[in-house]
Amino acid sequence: MKNKIVPVCIFLAFIVILLSIIIYYKKSTRNVIETLAENGKMINILIAGSNVYNHNKHSFHAVLSYNPEKNKIGITFIPPEFKVDLSGKGRKIKKINDVDINDFKSLSASLEHDLKLSIPFYVVLYSPDVERLIDMIEGLDLYVLEEINIHGIRFGLNYFDGDRINEYINSVEENSIFKKYDRIQNILLTLFYNKKKYEKYCNIEFISEILKTIRTNFLSQEMVSLGKLLYQKESDLSCTILPGFIDRDGFYVIDDITYKIYRNDFLKRLIVDSDTEQPVKVQILNGTDIAGLARKVRYKFVMQGFNVVEFGTASFQTFEKTVIINRRGEIGPVKRVSELIGVDNIHHIVDSGQLTNVLVILGNDLAKQ
Repeated sequence: MKNKIVPVCIFLAFIVILLSIIIYYKKSTRNVIETLAENGKMINILIAGSNVYNHNKHSFHAVLSYNPEKNKIGITFIPPEFKVDLSGKGRKIKKINDVDINDFKSLSASLEHDLKLSIPFYVVLYSPDVERLIDMIEGLDLYVLEEINIHGIRFGLNYFDGDRINEYINSVEENSIFKKYDRIQNILLTLFYNKKKYEKYCNIEFISEILKTIRTNFLSQEMVSLGKLLYQKESDLSCTILPGFIDRDGFYVIDDITYKIYRNDFLKRLIVDSDTEQPVKVQILNGTDIAGLARKVRYKFVMQGFNVVEFGTASFQTFEKTVIINRRGEIGPVKRVSELIGVDNIHHIVDSGQLTNVLVILGNDLAKQ
């Protein structure tokens, strides 16, 4: 009897080992990103961030949505007080900044219910991860218009290493999460607008190095595939803060009305090609000593259908080169302004409280045209 049991045990052990190898192979070689892209499905990723480790809970959350069919990217910033239902039945209600990332499956289900987006992926970033990543891509050049409390940063274009980037995000007035979101948009829009410069980092070696310290359910090959999709052709990026309101219990919530705003003003742009472009609101400031230049350029904008909501004289220094400033987290309107006046000196200083999409500061170069 023992002689019969031994071969059976060996055979079962062989089957278990074989199945384990097959499962490991499938997992290590899977590429859900390629599958979703081939089927034209939206790819949604939850990004969570914190300055310090705090029991897997995070103060910053955003959903990155990529439509591979239209090659459009959208980023939705979620307020920390956003109400999530981890049970799906109203029995486990929390603010999103109190949710442990280990509850990602429940969190994803709650977000899917509210945002109507399936979110299978997540990436968790801490300040040291951001610092390391920025240093690995050799820093970033950001434009500054107003005085900020960072040593060595002056008016105009400044170089930021990883340490300065973290200081830049966290040195906002009153520690406002919404002002932090604005500065994060400045960083993301700058990276995106200059993406060709960073294409060399889209390889398995670089991605694998990044993933050594970043928590995510992405595999290296999936991150590379996503990066290649973003770089392979011209794409568009837009950002928004999730519309909603604070209820009587202190939760940030989204109802039918605010969701309709989110859907029509943001999600629809990721899916549908609009036949009519939305009017671009422009502020024009004369950064030269030439009187009447802002008025002259304003006429040119108005004749082309732009909505010039303000024009006047800049209170800044004299500008030799015209500067186009993105104020609303969208690439499209800035490109339209750039094409109209033939200027590609574009920078990103988002201010969610601004009514204008684009600020144009006229320089002496445009006065000579």
